[in-house]
Amino acid sequence: MPNVIGVRSTGQAISEERLVRVVDADIGLLEPDLAPLITMLNFGQKQRKRTTSPRFEHFEDDYVARWAQNGSAAVANTTASTTVTVVDSTLFVVGDLFVVPKAVTSSTAPEVCRVTAVNRTTHELTVVRNVGAAGVDTISASAALRLTGDAHEEKEAIGTSKTTTPAKIVGYTQIFRTVAEFTKTQIASEVYGAATGDREREHKKKLREHKQKLNGAALFGRASESLTGGASSRPIRTTDGLLARITTNITNAGGVLTRKVFESYARQAFRYGKSEKTLLASPIVISAINQWATQFLLVKPSEKRFGVNVNEVQTGHGVWLLVRDWMLEDGVTGQSGFAGQAFSIDLNELFYRYLEDNGLNRDTKLTENVVQDGSDGVVDEILTEAGFQIKQEKFHARLFNCTDYSA
Repeated sequence: MPNVIGVRSTGQAISEERLVRVVDADIGLLEPDLAPLITMLNFGQKQRKRTTSPRFEHFEDDYVARWAQNGSAAVANTTASTTVTVVDSTLFVVGDLFVVPKAVTSSTAPEVCRVTAVNRTTHELTVVRNVGAAGVDTISASAALRLTGDAHEEKEAIGTSKTTTPAKIVGYTQIFRTVAEFTKTQIASEVYGAATGDREREHKKKLREHKQKLNGAALFGRASESLTGGASSRPIRTTDGLLARITTNITNAGGVLTRKVFESYARQAFRYGKSEKTLLASPIVISAINQWATQFLLVKPSEKRFGVNVNEVQTGHGVWLLVRDWMLEDGVTGQSGFAGQAFSIDLNELFYRYLEDNGLNRDTKLTENVVQDGSDGVVDEILTEAGFQIKQEKFHARLFNCTDYSA
């Protein structure tokens, strides 16, 4: 091997086929509809964030409870019945007001009760009944109780604080690796269908496959960390995905998706967060929306948003940017898959976190000739160490079990 005299430069790295090709920004542009979620996350810089650790955390909080529940004993409709045993007394403090909703067919206002004492051991509330003299109602077993505010007398002593505990959510980066291996004879040979050589053709294909891996993790992944779980007893981590993370707003389509169920899903999806979200949907859900667009839904024509083609679906609760994801497809013949799914995503609460610090960026890169073992061949590798951070899972929603739709 000849000596290199003087300063080494990128010329040597290129001639040695060891120059790293940085493709992190471009990977989202490779066939945008192939893995649309990755395209959107790479297209918007707000959704791309570096992390300086393979663990990244955030805290989520909510407001104090608005709803509580009566226990297993009914409370009579008399002002003398002032003890209400609830399921969770931590939801109440002295001074709280609550109402017991009447049946949906009732046109009269519900009774208002005021809490004067709370027993945390027995979960008993002592209340003043019939505040405002609207009438006394029976509080049935397991009845829902709606907290409406509080009321205090003049010059009353300071009250009791009521707050919530923020929940810590931990996410992880995952190491994705896609390998392409060639003999040097193959690289030097002219082949049909690859004007610039079989190696470059394979690189393009592997980049697409790598992008699909990332998209699959964003959809179906589940966060995990095992510090000795690898084959060599070293750490191995997996990242979070929408399917595992969304646990609150889930709608069962019931097989045949109807406009009524779809409207219910929209109400649930836009309950929290922004009024414009992305609906990442399977082909059958998109077919249903297109069917209803002829009469019942306002669907604007396709345009480019976040690097992918989208339709704008306007509902009474918010606007969805409709995106098809072919990964939401049937399984192997006769087996379950994900064809009946759709994800409502608030992109302001979803982030792609790539590991970078100390001069090393682990975002998506293609490294040529990564193995220097003296063999008559080359091994190229696409590597990503990144994860997905899904904040405020209530801002997102999921629809499942759609096998057909009504016209």
